[in-house]
Amino acid sequence: MDAPRVALLGYGEVGHVLAAGLAGKVPLRVYDPACPPGESEGFALVARNADAVREADVVIAVTSGADSRTAGAESRPHLRPGVLYADLSTGAPGDKRRLAELLEPVGAAVVDGAIMAPVPLRGLATPILAGGPEAERFAAFAAGLGMSVTPIGGAPGDAAARKLLRSVLVKGLSALVIESQRAAEEAGLGEWFWGHLVETVTSADEEFVVRLLKGAGQHGVRRVHEMEAATRMLESLGVPHTMTRATTAALDEVTRTGVPPIPS
Repeated sequence: MDAPRVALLGYGEVGHVLAAGLAGKVPLRVYDPACPPGESEGFALVARNADAVREADVVIAVTSGADSRTAGAESRPHLRPGVLYADLSTGAPGDKRRLAELLEPVGAAVVDGAIMAPVPLRGLATPILAGGPEAERFAAFAAGLGMSVTPIGGAPGDAAARKLLRSVLVKGLSALVIESQRAAEEAGLGEWFWGHLVETVTSADEEFVVRLLKGAGQHGVRRVHEMEAATRMLESLGVPHTMTRATTAALDEVTRTGVPPIPS
């Protein structure tokens, strides 16, 4: 049986890694409007979206989230019935559903893919969640190429929701680390605070997370006052305090609405 023909849409950081990993394993055509056409080792960079997707059995889109719908609209007239269209861009669940609504009428099987770790670190083995009725089919295809795709079924948008919930946590934590470490440096306490930060993060367990939630509910008013004092300190240090102010507002909201339930 011939290897499935694959179109890769997007040749940025993720596209480069995936193209290098897929080259030589499947017939591969890559399209990115920012890249001139030409031959690369094991695949072709083509001049038009249509040249990439017209004969493809599988389309993998790794465009930016902002370009996801444009890529889908350009692909739509040229997709073969039954083609797997896996959109791995970072978008809101509603964006993924609208893409499926655009492409499913022409017979495409749309898969909502969510990349769950930095691709340059793990290449094709980067964990990906796949949502939608054809998620199992995409996972089976991907496994044969050395990709790590976990199907979750459901509908397009379900994988995106999981990724973005993780983003709220991890990117928010990153922003807090940046703001607090910057304030510590300005206060002349950078070395002490770094040790405290690393110890707090590395020793965290489920009990610690439960205390974060329960404590906010039990001591919300006191914690709001504490964070107001922290905001004034950062102001006096001349440090931007976006996350500190947002934390104050979030804790103030908790005093009225309570904390979310803790799963049993």
